[in-house]
Amino acid sequence: MSTTLQLIMLTLVGGTIGQANNMASYRQVLEPILSQLEGGLELHLGRFQDGDHDFVQFLLRQGTYSMRISRTSQLSVAVAHHILLFADVAQMQQVFPRLTNRCGFYVLAMERTAPEDDPQLLQFMTEVWQRHNHSQIYYVQLDRDRLLLHNPFRQSIVLVEEPQAYARIYHNLNGYPLRVYLFNSVYSAVRGDGTTEKVQSVTGADAKLAKTVAKQLNFTPDYLWPDDEYFGGRRSDGSYSGGVGYAHRHEVDIIFSGFFIKDYLTTDIQFSAAIYMDDLCLFVQKAQRIPQSILPLFAVHVDVWLCFLLVGLSGTVCWLCLRALNRALGIPRIGRIGRNTKERSVSRWSCAMRIFIDTWVVWVRVNIGRFPPFHSERIFVASLCLVSVIFGALLESSLATVYIRPLYYRDANTLADLDESGKPIYIKHPAFKDDLFYGHDSAVYRRLDAKMMLVAEGEGRLIDMVSKQGKFAGVTRSASLQLNDIRYVMTKKVHKIPECPKTYHIGYVLPRPSPYLEQLNYVVLRLLAGGFVQLWTGEMKERAKWSIQRFPDYLAQLDVGRWKVLTLSDVQLAFYALTIGCLLAASVCLVEMYFGRKKSK
Repeated sequence: MSTTLQLIMLTLVGGTIGQANNMASYRQVLEPILSQLEGGLELHLGRFQDGDHDFVQFLLRQGTYSMRISRTSQLSVAVAHHILLFADVAQMQQVFPRLTNRCGFYVLAMERTAPEDDPQLLQFMTEVWQRHNHSQIYYVQLDRDRLLLHNPFRQSIVLVEEPQAYARIYHNLNGYPLRVYLFNSVYSAVRGDGTTEKVQSVTGADAKLAKTVAKQLNFTPDYLWPDDEYFGGRRSDGSYSGGVGYAHRHEVDIIFSGFFIKDYLTTDIQFSAAIYMDDLCLFVQKAQRIPQSILPLFAVHVDVWLCFLLVGLSGTVCWLCLRALNRALGIPRIGRIGRNTKERSVSRWSCAMRIFIDTWVVWVRVNIGRFPPFHSERIFVASLCLVSVIFGALLESSLATVYIRPLYYRDANTLADLDESGKPIYIKHPAFKDDLFYGHDSAVYRRLDAKMMLVAEGEGRLIDMVSKQGKFAGVTRSASLQLNDIRYVMTKKVHKIPECPKTYHIGYVLPRPSPYLEQLNYVVLRLLAGGFVQLWTGEMKERAKWSIQRFPDYLAQLDVGRWKVLTLSDVQLAFYALTIGCLLAASVCLVEMYFGRKKSK
């Protein structure tokens, strides 16, 4: 009985060990991993006899993916993922120079391995990470039935027991230093030592987001010194500058300054999820201020002045019609009656002139000297007085407003207005010219695209030139005019054309491919959903409005904290009108005196 029990126990233990090994078998983990890979699979065999290998037969029996078979010496760049079979670690090291494809995964299977080979295998993994800058390699130890990965942040070998094992490696980078690029942009600012080219601090919404991502993913940001061309782009010689150049050459891991999500003429960069949106707008010099000597003429719109004149003339016509109707119907007057025909004929002309004068006297809210001799006319005059009060109140309120809030001549509010002005358009980043106006059917857009010129001026210098000279227009982001250059807008130095030709989504830039993209998007999207990005950008805009208080010269121009005191220069138009009226009255008086003396003689 004891022997029988021992055999039963051995059978149960052996079955349990077999089930445990089956659960940890590389085949059960590798099959779903291969089925999830996007792109073609290529199986590389060194010998013809390798086709009968159990590992090869296992791969061929899977029907969830397509596979291409070729020689080990032929690693096709067109295929994304590669599977190679080797005898041991030493033979696998021979393929090290060809593991340069960072866009796809490698599966390196070894027939014979031993525990003492693990240090050598770990060294091989580390060299691949340092030389080729990727860890997208699965290592299969066939004799030990294990599937392995390399964790470059812990410098260790990871046993793969689930398909998500590779993604979990990048959940925690264990303080690994990542090369981060930030520069002075709309939502970011960098301070550092120019002599040593060391970044000392970063501020802004983008910097806060970068620090939050670094804390969540547990990496140490190694900030790169900003390039002179900040965003950068493709040069005429085919090279790339600025942040685009850093990402194109894989000299940076993450760029946390926002880029327009667009084509930068390179396929070696990729974008994160969109963080926010912004407009690319044009700005020109603000139109000149209307002189105070003629300011009352512009107190109301032209249509109001026209309406004022038309009502005055139509009022005169109505009064004359009422007078003619009253005379034709023989309605008795309110007053003395009795004149001869000659006097009546003369009085008709003088009466018409009198009505014309009295109408405008009433219309401009001046007391009438003599009331009309008919009741209907008096009712009409009373109604005209009521309408005059409304127009007068409108004019007086408008006059008070224009002296408190200065008026300016008409600005260019559309791209057609800018085109008619003939001003050239200066841009400070080559990426602005790619598709700002290009590709549109509009003739206005084509003409504006031909006027664009790239200048080597900084942000402040370009907008300062526009505000002082006004002979050209500039291109910038709408948020830039709300933050860095808000003092030019608040003090009426520049004017943003409301019609913006482009609206872009803005995201962060990474080299293609980047193993950090998935986790970066995960953290960024959670921050967006929580409203933190909107909070940080809103704080920057409010602080930019408050910063205007730090500029005394701008405060003086804005008349902040002071009441507007009217002086003689503010009412000089009234004195001009009074002087001209007195001179005309004196001239008429002299003419009447001359003709009066002539008649008396």
